[in-house]
Amino acid sequence: LGGNLNQHPRCWYYRLEGAVCLKKGGTKCLSYSGMNKYNAIFGGGPSYIVHPSDLAPALVALDAEVMLASQSGTRTVKLGDYYTMPDDDNVTRETVLRPDEILTQVSFPTPAAGTRSTYIKFKERSSYDFALASVALVLRVEGGVIRDARLVLGGVAPVPWRSTKAEAALVGKKPDEAAGVAAAELALEGAEPLEHNGYKIPLAKALVVRAVQSLAQGA
Repeated sequence: LGGNLNQHPRCWYYRLEGAVCLKKGGTKCLSYSGMNKYNAIFGGGPSYIVHPSDLAPALVALDAEVMLASQSGTRTVKLGDYYTMPDDDNVTRETVLRPDEILTQVSFPTPAAGTRSTYIKFKERSSYDFALASVALVLRVEGGVIRDARLVLGGVAPVPWRSTKAEAALVGKKPDEAAGVAAAELALEGAEPLEHNGYKIPLAKALVVRAVQSLAQGA
């Protein structure tokens, strides 16, 4: 579990031994003007990496936290605060994990009554593969109406990408297609695709709508 949450990003240039990209001591992110089919549409710059974990978006949506241990003791961090965005000061860093720490525990609160959740992922191959885009959705439904929502996108940013605007738009609505469409528009608001990854916008929108509809059953 810890290994999955801490895996390095998916990027052709970062994983290619001969490519000296920004994260490996180079002067620029090679994906920005290169092959960027799999790279970020949110939070990009100076590096356009994408966090590859399927577990991370789902656990962030469940309000999980992680325990980090070192010889000096332990500390607890919300998983939503665990991942760091690339910046000019430390583009090689991806989490708040210190050099002397390891991740030893993952926990999340017991979901309230009426809570339902789903994780939907689109990938290129039917076999095991990374998500081109994914959505983790947690809804608390009472009387056929959404009372609370948490929505996190995967495969689109350097970190699990939570959309509080989309969550707010879902609250007070019935979990139907109309609510899903409205949430999808807000969830992808502000996306900045590169040359080869604009397809991620309609793809992620469709996944949000599908996620909402899947949780409408029996609501």
